[in-house]
Amino acid sequence: MGGFLLALFLPLLVPLVQAAFAAMTVTAKLILNLVGMGVIALLLTILLMPLETLGWWAGWYGDPVQATAKNLGSFQEPMADDTAISHYVVYLDGIGQSTFDYLPDVEQFLDELAQTLPDDIQIIRGLMPYSPMNRPLTSEDRPFSWFWNWVNRLKASRKGSMLAFLINLRNIFVVWISADQRYGPIYNRGTAQVIYNSLINHGYPPHGGVPITLIGFSGGGQISMGAVPYLKEALPAPIDLISIAGVFSGNNNILKLEHIYHLVGDQDKIERLGPIFFPKRWKLMGLSYWNRSKRLGKVSLINLGPVGHEVPGGVMDPERVLPDGRTALQQTVQWVAEILQGTALLKERQPTPLPSTLERYRQAPFNRAEGYPVRAALPVSRYRPMAPWMGRLLLPQPDQRQPQTVPFEVHHAPEKYAHLIGTVVSLGWSEEPQVQAYLQQVTKDVHFSPQATYKSQQGGVYPTRLNHWQRVNPLESLAGAHPDDDMIVALPDPVQVEPSNRAPLFSHYPLTLRIAHEPIQITGLYYGLVKFLGPGAGIDLDESPGDDPEQFQVVHFNKASGQFDGVQETVWLPQVVANGNGTAPFTNGGIERSPLNEMGWYIYGAMGRDAMGGADLFVVRAVAPRALFQLQPDQEIVGRKPVKTYLKQTAWGDLAAQKGRISSVQLAYRSHQPVWNEGTRALLVHVYGGIGGHQIEPAAQGPVYFGHFSFGVATVVKEPLTDELRFDIVYHQIYTQNPDGLTAGTMHWSRYMGDRQFGWIGLRPVADTLIHFPPFTRHYPVTAGQEPSPLDVLIRQLEVMAARYRIGDGSGGTYVGPANNCAQDSNQSLYAALQQMARSVRSNADYSQADLNVWMRQNPDLAQDLQQLEHLGKDLRHHLMPWGSARADWATEAAALGSTLEDDPLKTLGRGLVSWRTVLPRVASNSITECFLRQGATAWMLRTNQLGGENPEIAPLAPLAF
Repeated sequence: MGGFLLALFLPLLVPLVQAAFAAMTVTAKLILNLVGMGVIALLLTILLMPLETLGWWAGWYGDPVQATAKNLGSFQEPMADDTAISHYVVYLDGIGQSTFDYLPDVEQFLDELAQTLPDDIQIIRGLMPYSPMNRPLTSEDRPFSWFWNWVNRLKASRKGSMLAFLINLRNIFVVWISADQRYGPIYNRGTAQVIYNSLINHGYPPHGGVPITLIGFSGGGQISMGAVPYLKEALPAPIDLISIAGVFSGNNNILKLEHIYHLVGDQDKIERLGPIFFPKRWKLMGLSYWNRSKRLGKVSLINLGPVGHEVPGGVMDPERVLPDGRTALQQTVQWVAEILQGTALLKERQPTPLPSTLERYRQAPFNRAEGYPVRAALPVSRYRPMAPWMGRLLLPQPDQRQPQTVPFEVHHAPEKYAHLIGTVVSLGWSEEPQVQAYLQQVTKDVHFSPQATYKSQQGGVYPTRLNHWQRVNPLESLAGAHPDDDMIVALPDPVQVEPSNRAPLFSHYPLTLRIAHEPIQITGLYYGLVKFLGPGAGIDLDESPGDDPEQFQVVHFNKASGQFDGVQETVWLPQVVANGNGTAPFTNGGIERSPLNEMGWYIYGAMGRDAMGGADLFVVRAVAPRALFQLQPDQEIVGRKPVKTYLKQTAWGDLAAQKGRISSVQLAYRSHQPVWNEGTRALLVHVYGGIGGHQIEPAAQGPVYFGHFSFGVATVVKEPLTDELRFDIVYHQIYTQNPDGLTAGTMHWSRYMGDRQFGWIGLRPVADTLIHFPPFTRHYPVTAGQEPSPLDVLIRQLEVMAARYRIGDGSGGTYVGPANNCAQDSNQSLYAALQQMARSVRSNADYSQADLNVWMRQNPDLAQDLQQLEHLGKDLRHHLMPWGSARADWATEAAALGSTLEDDPLKTLGRGLVSWRTVLPRVASNSITECFLRQGATAWMLRTNQLGGENPEIAPLAPLAF
């Protein structure tokens, strides 16, 4: 009916409109014509915008890459030829941009920002973000370029401000296209290509690594966010985004960004439209990229106070004076400059946190690093250093940071460098390409997520000192893992000593030590081998039967006689502090009656002052039963069925009877005698159980207890105190943040297991399975000068995972879920190592296929080992992922950490089901062990069951297995 009436009366209206138009003045007619032309041009332009995007993608304008390779911008300020750029900044302007030039307020902002920044931070300007091909509106190849030239002339003469607003309207629609989930991916891919081309054109290294920051003003915020996922794929570099009054959708995967800084004023009515018109910005859309980024701590909302959107009164207004005396422009420049230089004060006031278990432990003087003054070495006949280089990692002050290094307080050094003991040197990373690639992968900005902030206030030990730091390297994440500088480490061989004159940045240190692998967390600097004789003189246990004795008489092992008839002395075993459940992690009473005492104990510690008598005594901070590490198994089991029975039943059976004891059992499917020579390495698979009894731990009070899984390395060494071969064990722990302060990384047995306060020796039943499989530990030619073993590749993968766990990939903490947890992430590292090794050898760039075949024929043993390795990879894939296909994130070696269900809930659950065996630590350990045994390996299981003194309040619990 409405259409019929319109058709009936429209002919009658036409004469009326014509008459009204004829009665207008000439000026009014001109204005109306101009408005009509503008509306028509705008409508046509809007209709053509998606076509421009699709046409670019389809190649209508030539090669899509070459089409974006014109007018690639310029540096804001000229740069000296010898200046090395340490940070690239790309500016994307707001919706008022129509050419490569900017409005005066933007020009002044960029000028003042460039003058504030150091010379090695360079700003790239002059890009057109409102075209996928970087074409200005006035480009000659645009059909309406004449119209936009005319609008710009009117805009410059201030005679056509209303028409000039058409530029804003046109670019608003571009912002909508970027946010649109149909055309947006194509448009954003084009913008990312423009930014990429510009960066490369201005000297950015194609291999990445140099930090990049995008600054998006107004609509440039959405354009920046849309381009980031594609730019991140093309350049393996840390990318931040500074949104200045940005309007954006929240549709794009900004989780790939290091961090987002969103600067907005209280009077900005334009920016407020974003959270209204874009549903993914609504709070109820909890799984949107924007809301997830906020929860993960990847967004810092910075309030600019009483300022609006644009001039006058906007964020770049040089005339708007704020209450503190600065102009709005000065405030914006200061914030942006401080963010780019990593000096912005973003820390929020937080309530007083609850004390952690670590803080409770540190109340005891013997648990603090300062309780052990650095002093000369101990007598070598009784004590030996744990490593040539040992000391304490120090976290530098923010204004004293140097790239890839931390200060290192030397506690022990080789004889040649003994003069450095007690001094501070610089500890940095090797400059080898593979080490630098590792650093590039794990160096992240750290901004705590709300969850990490909350957990750190509830007694969790989080790297709070690193919050809001940029470019945190693995040494800093290790040094800053605790609230205090208490990380004592041994440096892994080889240690490169670099004089200060070769590293002028560190001239205030005597020298720089460089390492290729993570420092090893240790307990104590020295170790000895003793037999406990009983409590020390003056201890009357009858008068205070409830007290745990602290002073003990011990006798040292005598290498000459092979017996414990050496020097006798008194050592100090300070009473440990009970944990949050009221359980003592270790008890001393009755340790001399332990069945393990006959073979002796390794004791780890340093000289410290006895609180009772004031005398200098050796403080025993960790213990280890000698019998556990000897190459003398208690039992050998051969055959598939007996081995399966032992793994699934006997090993964890009748735990109550095994309490306080160890077992050492060698396993093999086929009868053969493995060779354990000095230097032999074995893969270690670690599983621990729970704490039961009267003081059962909270995690074990449910119907099942899962346990914990990790990998490690066991190396056969010749122990100098006895001259006998024994296992030296190092764990590569993938561990989430916890109240005890146990930190993900490389940990010696003395720290992870043997530590009387922080370790598990007295609390948990543990199974360490050592897998001897030469094809896994031998070296293969990968490229010229590099012959890593699969075990070496696994170690690097685990170091990557541990470094990321320590800072939660920049969110401050890591959390576990059904698809990603400590066990699954460890097994992803194993899977990735085997895949990478097989690919690297078969596709060796230094050999043709014919050369590789010749090499295989000339090295039949190595070729056979490689074949066994490939069979092992297939077997592990079949048993760890029984549904026949690798998880997508495992197959691509994707960087997935422990996560929650909100990260794609259905996909997360699906991944968990695909690799369900790795969810259960004990099942994963048995599956991996059996896969290796099927290929001819030998396994050696070392079991411990709540060792040390007598503690009737606890009992061992086995982890769950099917």
